[in-house]
Amino acid sequence: MTRFWVCIAGAGFFLALLVLHSRFCASRLPPHLHLAFKISWRAEEILYRLDVDWPKYSEYFTGATFCVAVDSLNGLVYVGQRGDNIPKVLVFTEDGYFLRSWNYTVDTPHGIFAASTPQEKSVWITDVGSGFYGHTIKKYNSFGDLVQVLGTPGKKGTGLNPLQFDNPAELHVDDTGDIYIVDGDGGLNNRLIKLSQDFMILWLRGENGTGPAKFNIPHSVTVDSTGRVWVADRGNKRLQVFDKDTGDWLGEWKNCFSEEGPSAVSWHMAELPDLLDFYHFTSGNDCTALLIGLTRFEHHTFHQQQIITDVFYATQ
Repeated sequence: MTRFWVCIAGAGFFLALLVLHSRFCASRLPPHLHLAFKISWRAEEILYRLDVDWPKYSEYFTGATFCVAVDSLNGLVYVGQRGDNIPKVLVFTEDGYFLRSWNYTVDTPHGIFAASTPQEKSVWITDVGSGFYGHTIKKYNSFGDLVQVLGTPGKKGTGLNPLQFDNPAELHVDDTGDIYIVDGDGGLNNRLIKLSQDFMILWLRGENGTGPAKFNIPHSVTVDSTGRVWVADRGNKRLQVFDKDTGDWLGEWKNCFSEEGPSAVSWHMAELPDLLDFYHFTSGNDCTALLIGLTRFEHHTFHQQQIITDVFYATQ
C-alpha cells in the first residue's frame, strides 16, 4: 500500500512539473506536446460568442455575402454581397440595425476595408467583376458616394502607369494612409503593391512562382504593429511576410496549410494577458480558423519558431 501511494504522489508531482513547464517554458516543448498543453490550458477561455440576434432583420441579405468590414471609430459595419439586381453594399450599426445600402459603381465585390478618420467616414472595395466597374479598387464615403478609383474601370491589365489590376483581391490601409494591395485572384498578376497616400507606387513585389516573394493567387493582406506585411499566398499554401518600409522578404510559414491555402489573414490586438497580438487565418478543410499568438519580443525579423505560441483549431 505504501508503494502505491508513493507512485501516486510521484505521478502527481511529475504531472505538476510538466504543466508548469508548459506554462512558463512552452517554447522548449516538442511541437505536439506544446500544442496539446496550450489548447487544454485555454480550453475554458472563450474568445468569441455567436450573436444570433445580429443583424436585427436578416431579410436585407438578398445575395451571397462575401466580405465584411467594421468601422469601429464610427460604429458602422459594411457588408459586401454578390448577385444580380441587388444592393452590393449594406451598412449596419454595430448593434445590427440597418442604415442604408447602395449598388452604384459596384460590380462584384471581393475585399472591403474601412479606413475612417475622425474627419472622414470611408470604405474601400476591391471589385473583381468583368463588367464596366470591374478590375478596380474604389473608395466610398459611408453613403456610397464614389470618392476615388484606382485602376482602369472594366479593363484588366498589368500596367503601372496608369495603374491596372486584374482581379484585385484585397487591400489594407495603414494608419499613415499608405495602401497595400494584393492583385491577382487568379488573373494576370501575382503581386503585392504599396502605394503612398497620394497613390504613388512605393514598392512592388511578386510575380507568378513558388520562391520567396513570388505568388500564386495572393488573396489577402494585413499589416501588424511591428511593421510587417502578411500576405495569404493561397495557391502556394503559405503566408509570406515582408518589411512594410522596404518591401524586403522576411520569411514564410506554411506547415498548417496541408489541404488548401489560406484565403484570409488579419491582425488584431490581443486581449489575452500574455500575448502581444494575434493573427487570424482562414483556409480549407484542415484548419478553418487559426489563431497564432505572438509572445512579447521586439524582433522585426520573421522567425517561425518564435511566432507559434498558441494554436486553436475550429474544425468543421
